[in-house]
Amino acid sequence: MMVAVGEPASIPMESLENTSVREFDLSFRNVSYCVKHNHDRTHSVILKNLSGSFRSGRLVGIMGPSGAGKSTLLNVLSGFKKNNVTGQLMVDGQRLSERRSRKVISYTQQEVCLWSALTVEESLRYAAEFKLPTTVTPEEKAARVRELLHVLGLTSCAETLTSSVSGGQAKRLSIGLELLSDPKVMLLDEPTSGLDTVAAYQVLAHVKQLAARGRVIACVIHQPNSQQLMLIDDLYVLAKGRRIYSGPTDEMVTQFARFGLECPVSHNPADYALEVASLDQEDERLSRLMLEEEKDIFDYNPPRLMVEKSVDGSYQRYALSTLQQLGVLLRRTTRCTLRDSYQFKARILINIAIALITSVAFYNTGNNADRILANTAVLIINLYAIFFTSIVSAVLVYPRESACFVLESKNNWYSLRAYYLAKIVVELPTLILSSSVFFLIVYYFTAQPFEWVRIGTFALVCLMFGWISQMLGLLLGSLMSVQNSVFVSILIMVPASLFSGFFVPLRDASVLVKPLLYVSFVRYAFEGAVHAIYGFDRADLECPEVFCYFRQLKRFLEFVSMPDLAYGYDLLALLGWIMLLMGAVYFSLRRRIKQD
Repeated sequence: MMVAVGEPASIPMESLENTSVREFDLSFRNVSYCVKHNHDRTHSVILKNLSGSFRSGRLVGIMGPSGAGKSTLLNVLSGFKKNNVTGQLMVDGQRLSERRSRKVISYTQQEVCLWSALTVEESLRYAAEFKLPTTVTPEEKAARVRELLHVLGLTSCAETLTSSVSGGQAKRLSIGLELLSDPKVMLLDEPTSGLDTVAAYQVLAHVKQLAARGRVIACVIHQPNSQQLMLIDDLYVLAKGRRIYSGPTDEMVTQFARFGLECPVSHNPADYALEVASLDQEDERLSRLMLEEEKDIFDYNPPRLMVEKSVDGSYQRYALSTLQQLGVLLRRTTRCTLRDSYQFKARILINIAIALITSVAFYNTGNNADRILANTAVLIINLYAIFFTSIVSAVLVYPRESACFVLESKNNWYSLRAYYLAKIVVELPTLILSSSVFFLIVYYFTAQPFEWVRIGTFALVCLMFGWISQMLGLLLGSLMSVQNSVFVSILIMVPASLFSGFFVPLRDASVLVKPLLYVSFVRYAFEGAVHAIYGFDRADLECPEVFCYFRQLKRFLEFVSMPDLAYGYDLLALLGWIMLLMGAVYFSLRRRIKQD
């Protein structure tokens, strides 16, 4: 007799070797999913009234031709896809709470998401830190990682970087990362795709062993050969979003034959199942088969996928607090950065190279009244260099790790808040170092005034402007592809620069252009830089000629339309932009997690 599942107790890792685990099942009824088309207000049905039950201890293979809805079904059952979904999902006959379902069910997507700069053992170790509670000692976590390496056959490659392991090893590792939290239900999307026959068989063999030890494991399997098919206990076959078979593998051919669909003796039953699923749905034999399979459909139409709301205030979604998650994220990111520091080194070298070129072109202009316009160009060039190196670096950061972040976040490794804080903490030192290297070189060789107040105020403007660029890059990277992000960043920078106050002074701006000057973050950075260098009652400049009109800096500030005492307002405007973009980045990442 099955016992209802409440709060999933943490199964000790030693239970991987224990076959005396009680049985339970994952069942679903009348699950449907449709996609709405905004252009013509129509919708396409992807899944139609699917029902079924997957039992623990048995490996379930979900089959069907391309477009049948296999991966969509896993997305719905895992909770990764929630919009436009109806139906009922239960474990042992009881509906799961919306929050606890993430503890019971883990989902491994088709594309393997691994941190390339970590070894296999390190990947499991960090997963253990995220997923196991603090009551588990470091020694126990290490023992569980070693045992899992043994169970999944990964001991031989434990010290190998994940970027260098074979496809089969990577698939097994991705399964192991979720196994550390001892999920009752594991859903795997095509764990054998892209693998050769031997590797695919090895992955399925390991998965079958995990199922036999007391878990519900259902995986999308694409055209298994006869050896692989023997490992699968039950099949769930789909045809255009509808079920045509659900039951033991060895009974499928007999069931098809009852409806006049005879499998030739020489055929692989899996291949024949795909042939049947590919028949026109008007085919009488297929229609009768579908009607037989859909007998368990009952007459109800809930507004959404029915899951209970959690009312248990003591329930913790994550094993660690936000601060503890932040600590683990920072340690993992630091290790990855130290191992794969190419981007950081390239950014520093590019800044040094541009700084030296700028210094040669504008050497010793800082205190020369005759070259004050050239020196002002130095300030705007300084901002451009910081902008482009910061935004391009940030644009490249998120797309590289987005898939891992989304999967780990949805599988309850850590919260968005922890990831966001870690991203800020990690990016800030890089920005400070790269920007400081640039403006200090330029500042020294262009002979700007060596006064600590001016150096500090100028540095503050540069760093705030660089942080705006960094946040803008992260925002673009989280919203679109790398190619589009780079293109859009140029589209943003060109008009923002045009309305910086350097090319079109405020006094010369037309009525239509003036509002743009007041919202351009480049303008406030440029104004702040000019005030840092030329403001604060700086003494008159040197004049190597007979007469220099801009020797008195008051004339120059009037010429470029710089208002008195504007430095503080410039900082406030830059701070406003920073807060706006930081909020936009946070909500963009949140939207990405909630996206189907």
